[in-house]
Amino acid sequence: MKIAFSTIACPTWTLEEAAAKASVMGYLGVELRSFADHSVEIGSEPFMIAPERIKSVFDDAGVSPLALATSIRYDKAINPPVIGRMCQNEEEGVSDTKAYVDLADRAGIEFVRVFGNHLPAAEPRTWSMRRVSERLKLAAQTARNTEVRVLIENAGSFANSAALLELVEIVDSQWLEVSFNTIASLGTGECPLDGIKALGDRVKVIKIGDMDKDGNPTMLGEGNLPLEKFIDALGETNYTGWIVYEYPKLWLTSDDGRDSSDILTHAADTLYKWMAATPARC
Repeated sequence: MKIAFSTIACPTWTLEEAAAKASVMGYLGVELRSFADHSVEIGSEPFMIAPERIKSVFDDAGVSPLALATSIRYDKAINPPVIGRMCQNEEEGVSDTKAYVDLADRAGIEFVRVFGNHLPAAEPRTWSMRRVSERLKLAAQTARNTEVRVLIENAGSFANSAALLELVEIVDSQWLEVSFNTIASLGTGECPLDGIKALGDRVKVIKIGDMDKDGNPTMLGEGNLPLEKFIDALGETNYTGWIVYEYPKLWLTSDDGRDSSDILTHAADTLYKWMAATPARC
């Protein structure tokens, strides 16, 4: 298992700070949260930096620029259903995906993370599933002829493994892999380990975070989630992919008093301690 962190834990850090501190803390990778439309300000926004610069910064730090984590989704409805197709973009999200894939390819970034996301209750499920799956298939195809892979993350109507697996199997693309968010999975009442097993080797990234009984974020290992047992059980499955730690500092409406460096140093130390207790093959 290889550990990385998401820059939602350090929204004010520059790209250089994120790469350098990741190296010092012992992380092997960094997931870069991105808002290409600048709807949210983040210090390491990759669309504000030349791709060659991103690659050189991470090469110098000896850290992988693991993924571009986007807000792209493929669920926007076409209204009215028939006439609307004449004046609306049936491929909503595909061109945005291509832009991210192109950036990732030039910057040496392995993945581009996207969402499904919601299937509207007022529409027949077959219609909305067809719309999402067709767009996602086209989006995944933008990664052909590159080393980049599109990662679909469980969320919205696809928050549990069964729903996500159905979508992935419909799309059936060699350029599509899975990012599995354990907190989203837990929110559906699913055991995340069962979800990961169901999705099998499609899972390339596993997202973890910790929270208290009221759902507030905590330092890793200090909340109510049995994450040490989860890491131990994950090791026994021979999982060798990425573990990405998320602390949602970007989304907090008020200062929680925790410093990003402290949060991420503690998480790295905790993860390495837990991983040392798993079987040596992991």
